[in-house]
Amino acid sequence: MCAVPARGQVASNKLPAAEEGIGVDPQLGAILDGRLEFDDADNHHLQLASLLDGRRPLILSFNYSACPKICSVQLDSLTAALREMDFEVGKDFQVISVSIDPNEQAARARQTRDKFLSQYNMIGTYKRSGETEGWNFLTGDEDQVRALADRCGVRYKYIPHQKLFSHPPVLILVSPEGKIVRYLYGLDVKGVELKKALVEAAEGKIGSPIYFLTYLTGCYVFDESTGKYTSMSMGIMRLAGIATMIGLAAGLAPYLWFRRRPA
Repeated sequence: MCAVPARGQVASNKLPAAEEGIGVDPQLGAILDGRLEFDDADNHHLQLASLLDGRRPLILSFNYSACPKICSVQLDSLTAALREMDFEVGKDFQVISVSIDPNEQAARARQTRDKFLSQYNMIGTYKRSGETEGWNFLTGDEDQVRALADRCGVRYKYIPHQKLFSHPPVLILVSPEGKIVRYLYGLDVKGVELKKALVEAAEGKIGSPIYFLTYLTGCYVFDESTGKYTSMSMGIMRLAGIATMIGLAAGLAPYLWFRRRPA
């Protein structure tokens, strides 16, 4: 079960009990604690610092394999968005999915990893040629997972009578050095917005110079209220209109000046 963080909700509206205390408190600029310890899907024990290589940005999510539905929906959406991009997992960036279930074993995480890597790799009838070692499904002790979630501002809880976890669906974009730079909320992430977020997370270290220039010139702006990138086409059209008017005025000024001068 997942809860989307409420935004702009009227104070009198009471959340369902399963969603109380669930949400995201953005921690932009916070640095992930590289000393936190986890196990990867191949049962290798590691510190988070080993995945912060200073070269590739990260997409971080909190899920768990036994989730009845929503986690699969989120990971399906993420996988589809990843397939839309020309950036490649492992080569240009990494993905880290951390299980919030402290009882999840590496073997179960491996099944989940293999499922989504298979979906990501298959494009039509042929297989993607890039690396796929960059998508890590991690498990860990509850204190380690909680410490990472707290650093990211992600609030979740276990619902005993339903035997499931309630948590917000969110993707966290992290710089190669471990700094949190962006949050993308919800279950419907698009490749174009994920690509822009990755460029931002990498601080321009991936993507062509032309693409990054287009990004910087303001074709899209990030809306903090929705967690989405939105087009600034109307603003750009207005600016173009103003520029046209200034150009016309500058061109007509000499003509008007000389016309008004006495013969």
